Amino acid sequence: MLVEREAELAVLHSAVRAIRRGTGSLVLISGSPGSGRTTLLNQLRELAAADGAHVLGASGAASERSFRFGLARRLLHDLSEVARDSGDGPVRAAATGALPPADEEPAADPATVPVGVLHALHALLLSSSARRAVMLAVDDLHWSDDASLRCLAYLIARLRGMRVLIAVVLDPDSGRERTALIREITSAADHRVRPGPLSVAATEALVAERLVAGPGAEADGFAAVCHELTGGHPRDLLSLLDQAAAHGLRAATGSLPQLRAFAEGDRRRRLVRALSSTDLAADVARAVVVLGEHADPTLVQRLCGLTPGQYEQALRALEPWFRVRPDRIEVAAPAERAGPAAELLVDDVIAAVDETMAETDNTRLHLRAAALLHGHGYPPEPVGDQLLLVNSALSSWGVQRLREAAYAVLPRSPEDAARYLRRALLDLDSGGMGRARLLAELGAVELAFDLPAAVRHITQAVPQLREDRDRAGVLGRLPLTVVGAVPQVAELVRAVAAGLGPAERLDGPDRDLALRLEARTRYLELADPVANLGVVDRMADLDARHRPSGAAERELRAVLLGTMVLTGRPRAAEVAAMARELLAQEPANTGTETHSVLRYLPSVLLAAGDPEGLDSWLSLAADHARRQRSTGTEALVAAQRSLVLLHSGQTSQAQRSANAALDLVDADSPEAMAPPVLELGAVARRLRDRELAERVLRLPHSPDDPQAVSLRRLVQSSLAMEDGDPEAALSLLLDCGRRLEQAGWYGPATCSWRPATALLRHRFGDVRAAGELAEEEHSRALDWGAPVPLGRALRVRAVVTGGGRAVELLREAVRVLRPASDRPELAHAVTALGEALRERSPAESQLLLAEGAQLAARTGMPWQVEGHGSVRVRRGALAADQAAPLTPGEESVAGLAALGRTNQEIANELRVSKRAVEKHLTAAYRKLGIEGRADLANSLDLGPWAD
Repeated sequence: MLVEREAELAVLHSAVRAIRRGTGSLVLISGSPGSGRTTLLNQLRELAAADGAHVLGASGAASERSFRFGLARRLLHDLSEVARDSGDGPVRAAATGALPPADEEPAADPATVPVGVLHALHALLLSSSARRAVMLAVDDLHWSDDASLRCLAYLIARLRGMRVLIAVVLDPDSGRERTALIREITSAADHRVRPGPLSVAATEALVAERLVAGPGAEADGFAAVCHELTGGHPRDLLSLLDQAAAHGLRAATGSLPQLRAFAEGDRRRRLVRALSSTDLAADVARAVVVLGEHADPTLVQRLCGLTPGQYEQALRALEPWFRVRPDRIEVAAPAERAGPAAELLVDDVIAAVDETMAETDNTRLHLRAAALLHGHGYPPEPVGDQLLLVNSALSSWGVQRLREAAYAVLPRSPEDAARYLRRALLDLDSGGMGRARLLAELGAVELAFDLPAAVRHITQAVPQLREDRDRAGVLGRLPLTVVGAVPQVAELVRAVAAGLGPAERLDGPDRDLALRLEARTRYLELADPVANLGVVDRMADLDARHRPSGAAERELRAVLLGTMVLTGRPRAAEVAAMARELLAQEPANTGTETHSVLRYLPSVLLAAGDPEGLDSWLSLAADHARRQRSTGTEALVAAQRSLVLLHSGQTSQAQRSANAALDLVDADSPEAMAPPVLELGAVARRLRDRELAERVLRLPHSPDDPQAVSLRRLVQSSLAMEDGDPEAALSLLLDCGRRLEQAGWYGPATCSWRPATALLRHRFGDVRAAGELAEEEHSRALDWGAPVPLGRALRVRAVVTGGGRAVELLREAVRVLRPASDRPELAHAVTALGEALRERSPAESQLLLAEGAQLAARTGMPWQVEGHGSVRVRRGALAADQAAPLTPGEESVAGLAALGRTNQEIANELRVSKRAVEKHLTAAYRKLGIEGRADLANSLDLGPWAD
């Protein structure tokens, strides 16, 4: 019963009528196996025969695809019989003798056909159809050999005027790769038929024909489920209905569970029966499943070990389930089975094949597949994938292949690289050097995504290695923070460094190893004041040797620079110059978890007052970290960027960057998170962002890291002040100070505790202690020489000193801070100076307070000026609708000009040229839309304040 094929039958009737009129034509019937394409071809044969035509047939075969003229010989035989019956002996004889012997050596191109063969076949077809119409029915055209396809294409191109109908059946997926020949034939089709899946209505008709119906609604629901389970695919639908009928199922809702069970097992049972019918088919199916996406036909044949004849026979048996392409054999999922239905079919086939494989066969096949893939030049990953599935011990060859796979995949997936190495470890002697080296390699790979496992494997490996250089190579990969956080690792570093000796006595790779270990030893000694005394001399010694700075030396220099910032020696300008030179040598795209230059340099340059270019460098580092999927590095870079943005007055962006960093940090890995904690704590403290501060304090930290603990004390003291508990805040600050001074960290740039402590002492009436702290901070800031710590120290000293001296100190603070990039700190100083001048110089005070409010508003930190009197940020402060905001330099120049200073006075105060002042003023006038100085005060919004 042909259901829902009326349109297809109409096309077939039209084709038959055409040959009756003497018009030769080609009918193309395409579709996936089981879609009803062969049924339609047989229907066409019946229609042509009923119309009086000679009906001749042939079929392509997978086993004959490499057999030249296989299909053409069968067609020739049938045409010869028709010619003999018609009494046309000479033509028949000429055509029969035209084909070359079956064992003749083929031409270089298998599709090449002698011209005599083509002419003879055409003459035979012309003669045969002269007296009576002829139909040539070719099933499974996609399995035909190339020479027969060429013959068929030649005949199809010459059908005009002949009473000949040629019909071909094609699986479009199987013929896709033979584009040139198949397209030449299909493009000539006059009639096209492609049976699609049956509709729900057609399914209902077949259910009604084959099963006893239940109640009406239930029967409809039963048919709908049949359609869902089979996708309307005719072969699968009929098979399912046959099973249902054989088990006496009714078309009712109560039968649905059993129907679903039939559908789930049907495809698998049919394949299992096919596999059981011949060992050859089972061998090929197993080889295809084992090789997976690498199931090249040649590899499949070699893996299953069959002769060419056996191989072709097996492929024929597997045709309904596997599709053979020139470059791959794969499970066949019909085109109409898209999405989950196709995936279930593929899964069913693979599961059925797996059922036929014993464990030993599975292991043997995966081992042989690995060897075949390696021998045929495949990349290391597919070879390693096969070895991962081997359940027996691997030889040294297998271990080496797994290592190759690991390093091939490492740049894009450290997790997959670790899987290969872990499998390789299973087959190595627990006491051998090979295992120790592999453990070390695994640890180095795990650094990117599983730090605790990496530390565990590295500490297991190092004692087993015999040579100090091997041990140094392993330990030199560890991040500095890991070395400081794990005592066992710290002991190993010190011991191996002592065994290897000083870098000055070594050359080449050994020197680099010694420098790596020295960097880690220096990091371990950060809190040792005696060890830190030699930091400046050590840097000078490195400079004196005039060697090119390799990655190992740059790492050591970065640690030394970080120590200089903590100790406050030498001056900031010298440290900035050394850091700037190092940054120029270090590409931003080399950031990894162990990359100490990235860990230190941004903080060093900020502390030294030279942050220019840092934001763009960190942006590149962030892009690289994202591509490498290194979340630890991403967190560190985001934290550092938040600090850079904060210094430039971009507080909202700084806040976003800080929260992004917190979203990336790994709460289970405190040793990896130490660097982000430092930066984020500083940002939270300056922003007075309680939520951010509390998130930072919830992060894990090493109790042995004085820098991390001190920073936490500073953050906690800020929260205590917000909570109205200044006594607790002072206690926390004093604890912070004790820790820092015990470590010899007197530098005023990072973890600076004296300013806040001096202000609190002053608040509690302890003027002498407050003054001593303020003077000490001022002295150390002068020695360091960076503008921001010095400006802050001057402002704090002015507060605790009071009187006329305070104004002098605040003027100096403003003068120092104007050229600096830290706009929030300048806002603080300008506002404090305005407050100090309220009674002495009201006009200047008003201008300064306005400038401070504007700076604070622009930086998004208006609270910075609200605590200094009655000053508040006015609604609609400076140029909210301004198209292009003033730069910090333009702001400074314009503000001083509004105060009545001359260009030369402004140049002297800002330490710039008079020409630069004029340039900034011109730009400010243009951006503000004014004519000159007279309009500056109004344009800078210095009018009356409003709530």
